[in-house]
Order: sequence, then C-alpha cells, then structure tokens
Amino acid sequence: MTDSLHIQIALTAPPGDIMRAWTAALPHWFAEHVDVSIAEKRYDFWGRYTPGAPDREGGRHPLLAYEPGERVRFGWQLRGVDTTVDVSIHPRAGGQTVAVRHEGVSKSHDIDFYTDEDFWFLTLENLRRHLDGKPPVRCDFSTPMVGDIQHSVEIDAAREAVFDALINPAQLRRWIATRDVVVEAHEGGRYYLGWGNNSSALKILDIVPNERLRLTWPEGDGQTVVTWTLEGSGGKTRLTLVHSGFAPDAKTGGLNAGWLNFMSWVKSMTEYGAGWQPAILRLSPGLESYYPASIVEGQVNIISEPI
Repeated sequence: MTDSLHIQIALTAPPGDIMRAWTAALPHWFAEHVDVSIAEKRYDFWGRYTPGAPDREGGRHPLLAYEPGERVRFGWQLRGVDTTVDVSIHPRAGGQTVAVRHEGVSKSHDIDFYTDEDFWFLTLENLRRHLDGKPPVRCDFSTPMVGDIQHSVEIDAAREAVFDALINPAQLRRWIATRDVVVEAHEGGRYYLGWGNNSSALKILDIVPNERLRLTWPEGDGQTVVTWTLEGSGGKTRLTLVHSGFAPDAKTGGLNAGWLNFMSWVKSMTEYGAGWQPAILRLSPGLESYYPASIVEGQVNIISEPI
C-alpha cells in the first residue's frame, strides 16, 4: 500500500541558497553521487547514501518541474515503485519553510526496513546543517542492517548538555518523547516515553551522570537493551548508541535508520540550542502518541499544499 508523505522544515537561509542546495550542492548533504541538469531535465542521484544504494543506472530520475527559488519536482523509482518528490519553498517570518511531498511511498513501518519518513527526517536535518556550514549525519544504506545496532556522532557541545538531552523530560519532548514522558533518573527507575505501545515502558538498568545511560527496550516478544555512552574532550562529546540483544541475522533496518535520525536530532538540538525545531511530519489522526511532542505541537504550522 502506498501513500503521500508530507514533511517540512523551517530554515533561515534565503530561497536562492536553498534552491542551490537542491541542484548544485546535493553531494554535500543528499547523495553520494549526483548528475543534475536543468536543461536536460535530469535529476540523477545514486550511491550508498540513497535508500537501496542504487548504482548509476538505478539512479536515473527525471526532472519533472523546476521553478528557480520556488520549486523542484522529480521522479524517483524507489524499491521498484514509481514515486514523485515535490520540494517547494515558502516564505515565513524570519526565513523560509521547505516542504517535501513524496507521493507513492510505502506505508509499512516494519522493523525490517527503514521508513521513508526516517530518510526524510535525516535528509532535511542534513539540509539545515549544510546551509549552516555544519557536517551532515549520513546513513550508509549499502551496509547490511542486521543484528545489533551501533551509531556514533560527534557533537559540538559539552557532555552535560548531551546527557541532559537524554534524561530531561523537557528536552526529550523535543526529539523523542510525548508530553507524558516520565524519567526516574536512578537505577531501576522508569523511563517512560509516552508512546502508544509497550516499548515506552522502559526501565533504567544503569546510569552514570554525563557518562552512561542503559535501558531495557522491549522489542517484539523479546527484551533488548539500549546503551548510550558519552565521551567528552575539549568541550565536545562523542555520543555512542548500542541497541543490543538481536539475533545476528535479524533484520533491523527500520530501527537502524530511526536511531541514526534520533542521534542527528540530539546533535542538532544540543548544538543549536533552544531555537531548534525538528522537521514536522503531517500526522494521520491517531498517531500523535508515536511522535515527539514538538512534532505534534507543530501540526498547526503544516502548509496545506506545496506551491
């Protein structure tokens, strides 16, 4: 079954810079390899940072529309399905809103596979970071996503700020938790994210302030463990996540990409500070308890239609 995905992000860059990012600068934040020609109506991208890690031939995509400073639209055969992506730029107070509508995407949220919304969350955060001269957080789709998961990111913030993002309910509401989040910051304490399923009923197994946080994480019929480790140096922090307890051949692509997106949000939230807001996904009714409070509250800002 397919659907239309609408996701948008608020940026401060001018429209010209944003459009150049979508045409001339794609290798810096979007795809490993790019061949774009406005005149020849070609919008080709491929390589390990594209879902499915297509080769050159698999990365051929038609440019369907281009309006300088306003809109780019291209076709994308994704997992054997013809989809279309419409990117539009809308003025707003203090900057622009970039809206992406991806039509024909899969509605599956299976743990086996990354979701299209995780790809776009990560991609739009990388767009913001590129426009602000910051390095992207890349997902390598050429790597087999099976078994235990491990990701590390370098964050330009002190360990105290990063650890606060992991245990402070006000911060958790910005990137992972609902308004009902509860954190009892001691061994054996509850770590409740407020999600609409059992995975929100977590327990703290080990906590060392500014160094480590280890949690139970129910997954399917089993019990897994999520461990956050923080290493600081020179005012910066290396944040490492390990999600363990899976069989070596278990397909964990959905969790893999999802965790990397969460880590990207922690990185940006602590680096940008109080003004940071994640990209906002248009939510279907009844899904509010599966997304951060910041995204639920941001529904009032959803643009009804791309230009």
